[in-house]
Amino acid sequence: MIVLLAATGVPGINESHYLPKAKHFWDPTFAPRDLFLTSHDSHFLTSATAGLLTVTLPLAVVAWLGRLAAWSFMAFAWGRLTRCVGMVWWQSWIALAGWYVANHYGHWAGEWFLGGFEAKAVAYPSVVMAMTYVVQGRWTWVWPWLGFAVAWHPVVGGWAGLSTGLVWWWENRRELWSALRGQMLPLVIGTCLALIGIVPALGGLGSPNREGTIVASQVQVYYRLAHHLCPRLFAPERHWAAATTVVLFLTSSLLMMRGRPLQDQDGAAWKGSVRLVAVCWTSVGIALIGLLVDALMSDDRLPTYQPEIASQILRFYWFRWSDVAVPLGIVVATWLVARSAGADRWSVLDSTGNNQRPKTDRRRHASVVGVWWSVGAVVAITLGVGRIQHQRWNEDVAPADRLVATPPGPHAAATDRLVDWIAVCTWIRENAPTDSLWLTPKYQQTFKWYAGRSEVVNWKDVPQDNRSVIEWFRRIRRCEPPRDARGKLRGWTTDELLDLAAEYDAQWILVDRSIQQNPPLLEIRYPIDIDNRSFAVFFVDSQQIEKRQTNREAPVTSTQTAQ
Repeated sequence: MIVLLAATGVPGINESHYLPKAKHFWDPTFAPRDLFLTSHDSHFLTSATAGLLTVTLPLAVVAWLGRLAAWSFMAFAWGRLTRCVGMVWWQSWIALAGWYVANHYGHWAGEWFLGGFEAKAVAYPSVVMAMTYVVQGRWTWVWPWLGFAVAWHPVVGGWAGLSTGLVWWWENRRELWSALRGQMLPLVIGTCLALIGIVPALGGLGSPNREGTIVASQVQVYYRLAHHLCPRLFAPERHWAAATTVVLFLTSSLLMMRGRPLQDQDGAAWKGSVRLVAVCWTSVGIALIGLLVDALMSDDRLPTYQPEIASQILRFYWFRWSDVAVPLGIVVATWLVARSAGADRWSVLDSTGNNQRPKTDRRRHASVVGVWWSVGAVVAITLGVGRIQHQRWNEDVAPADRLVATPPGPHAAATDRLVDWIAVCTWIRENAPTDSLWLTPKYQQTFKWYAGRSEVVNWKDVPQDNRSVIEWFRRIRRCEPPRDARGKLRGWTTDELLDLAAEYDAQWILVDRSIQQNPPLLEIRYPIDIDNRSFAVFFVDSQQIEKRQTNREAPVTSTQTAQ
């Protein structure tokens, strides 16, 4: 089921971003001058483990091995969780598909829990394992699993840990200190595991947040990652989708609370499942706090307008956990509604309120209702999954390659752009120096994946430490493709390319021929005796760069100023 839901071509949307960085972690000679790869590494555990595999294996193989490992972990964790709430194996499969579809269509901030291989592909199964023990009430196992999730991805594990901690505190508020003493050792273990992820992540925040007029957190929240971090900049359809999902969660939760558990073991499972739903509701509270911060401090019409402070708060992804937890809560709550409906319908009470029906008969009827719940879920989920997969199969392009597969300019060639892209990157990997630095087209994110060479800047590859974010912003604005008087993309002039080459000491230039109709007056290296109508490679010799740098650094005379 996981393969059906999540399998796509390699590289996935974030695999071309994180796996080259993991490779650079173990092999500093891989793209040694790249801004992103040489920046601070906030996902230490992912780079340390996946990066070790990249020393001997191609990136695509590492991606598939990582996917299979993460998906197997999720399958195991999900099976454990659904058994705890009373599902049999085939209902577990349906519930997983329901969770995936609800997340895919109902997310608010673009978060997902099942996809390509990266840090959160391991963190989310760890959270699911923790939720299994939340349902069982075995809290001593909850904290180590949450700590393990934080070790892989501090934001994913951190928000899940906060939600779980709030529910635990509420349950034990009357005897808090005695309960805390009983959890001390597991909490210490979980904290030690969490520090593996927290310490590297905090290291990226150590440099100044502001440099001149540029604020790193504002670059992240209001510019590069606004679709994840700033609700006022979310697409309108995302607000409607999230509102619909929350209404469904509220409805299913209210119906669940009106139900009654089956007796004995099912009563314990019911209580634990309600506890899990409560954890999911705390994620909504966290998201609402983030929404309030954005509403009060990001609006320049209000006296509370403080964008620098707001961005430093919002940069921690306040809406990520609710994107995953609310669909999970819907699945669990609707399952409990179906189970309780079966129990209620099969209840015959005597004058004392005791159920006179045999427990086995009540269980059997509840199972029948579970079957009908499953049938209804199958119909809805099949429609959702079918639509998702139909879209993927029609694209026939790996997610990370979709951007480059579509020509951004008006001069598209009648050839397969992706084939041309892989061809030019292969030529670069085989012919360009390993330490070469490249000016690359903006509308792509897989240059390092295929070519293995450094880029001056890449839109996708935004660093995570303050200093590098500020430098990334400068470069992305400086290297923004030029436009004509009508606002249309146009090709670079020779002088513009020489200025960029001199500024960043980048001798190699890769241009997109759908934009660059007239070639610059530079030495062409590719294509020569090769048919590639989509991309071309130009070279700037060191003398040209030195001359341009000298001209830029030359003092301006009084005569020149007067002129």
